[in-house]
Formats: sequence, structure tokens, C-alpha cells
Amino acid sequence: MPLLLGLVGIIAAILFWVLRVHGTVQGLQAVDRDTKGLQRRAVSTFEDIVGTPLQRVRDPRLAATILMIQLVRTGSPLTASEKTRILEFMETPLEIERISATFERAWGYTQARLPFSQVSDQVIPLLRETLTRAERTQFIEMLTQVAGAHSAPSELQREGIARLRRRLLSDQVHTFDTRRNRSA
Repeated sequence: MPLLLGLVGIIAAILFWVLRVHGTVQGLQAVDRDTKGLQRRAVSTFEDIVGTPLQRVRDPRLAATILMIQLVRTGSPLTASEKTRILEFMETPLEIERISATFERAWGYTQARLPFSQVSDQVIPLLRETLTRAERTQFIEMLTQVAGAHSAPSELQREGIARLRRRLLSDQVHTFDTRRNRSA
């Protein structure tokens, strides 16, 4: 009988602790849900002060590689012919020394199915500061060739390139608040 009472006591203690931990987890989840707005505002404030990862890119060659990759990832997965074309451009005219490492780094800045304009808007100021008008025109041509490396450029790719062309080659300086210009 004492063995049976001890076993019941151990089971009751285990059940008590399981229920206690479950209640604590639910409480933490409730706090997390209640503070989502504050978390978003904190991230937004941090990005306003420091900038997004794309806005912190300082190498125009890395920015160009990011845009070439994002252009093809916007509509579909990267194909071998598109990757080959990007790698060729990284070698000439971009003259990147560590092609593989730079490609991997640029890949980390891109996302599948993310609209091209959301990425390009964040690096346009860098490209406008560092590239001459002729280099900007050459970069637009590179993007067009990358988009057409596997098949004809999609409507989405053509629109993204046209929008980038207008913004890069216009004489106006554009400022961007990426949170408000998501659909622009």
C-alpha cells in the first residue's frame, strides 16, 4: 500500500509540473501576441536609425549582383543559364575577384518571389552615388540580358527593369521610405 501511495504521489507531482509548465508557456505566448506591435515598432525604429541590410551595402558591385539575382528570383527559381550569365557579368565587367563568395553573399540578400522593386529601391541611392550615367545604362543592359538568359523576360521583369531605369537615369534624386512604397 505505501508503494502504491508513493507511485500516485509521483504521478501527481509530474502532472502538476506538466500543467504548470503548460500554463507558463501559454502565458508567454499571450505576452508575445500582446507585444507584437511594440516589436514591429522597435524593428522599424532600428531600421530607421541603422538602415535595412540592403541599405547598409556599400559596394556597388555587390549591389549589382544582388539585383541581378533578385531579378530572376522574382518570378521563378534561378536557372543554370541565368546563373552562368550572372557569373560572367561578375567576372567582366564587374571585375569581382572572389566571385563564388560574392555570389553567395548576394544570394543571402535576396528572397524568392520578393518583388524586384522592393530590393532595387533600397540600393538605388548607392548606385546613383557611385555609378556614372554610362555605367548605369550598362547595368540596365546587363539586367535585361540576365532576364533573357533562360527565356524571354517576363512582364514582371520588364516592369522592374523599366522602373529601375526611370529611377536610375532620371536627374531627380529619389528618397525612399520602403515601408510606404511597397507597391510603388
